[in-house]
Amino acid sequence: MAGFRLHSIELVAALIAMSAAGCNRLPTVYAPPAQAAGFADASGVGLGPMVAMSDPRADAYIVGGFRAVSEGSWRWAHDHPVLRFYLPDSGPLEFVMDLTLPEQTFALTGPIAIGIAVNGREVDRLRCGHAGSYSYHHPVAEELLRRNAINIVAATPDKTARRDGGERLGFVLSRAGFAE
Repeated sequence: MAGFRLHSIELVAALIAMSAAGCNRLPTVYAPPAQAAGFADASGVGLGPMVAMSDPRADAYIVGGFRAVSEGSWRWAHDHPVLRFYLPDSGPLEFVMDLTLPEQTFALTGPIAIGIAVNGREVDRLRCGHAGSYSYHHPVAEELLRRNAINIVAATPDKTARRDGGERLGFVLSRAGFAE
């Protein structure tokens, strides 16, 4: 029996020594990898050249003229919707916008024209002659753009539908911004 106890005590001591030795090791520490700034980080206010209304940060792009709450992947534009974008120094850009003119709204307004203005100057008028979805693309003259700065875009419909309670509905916006 004495021999068994001696082996048991030696085994327990060896196990304690091994576990203690494992606890003395410090984990290896590495510095975090360098982070590259994207368009959204470059503005200093979290803006980039494009926004989808489904983006949780979409409110930062809205200056005014939109329903306060997003409907998920889209948002109602009122009679004078205005957005802001940060444009990096890059090549030629066009303004793009994906929107829908719902049948219920079209039934009240008929065809509409949406004036597109960049930094206070109208660049085009989008004619919406039927209810449905529109994917709009239009080049913007370089002299109208402010590079490495905030740019303001207004997309003003010439007619809106008045909802009960007075809300004026123009169109439904899914995404907008600048692309190369």
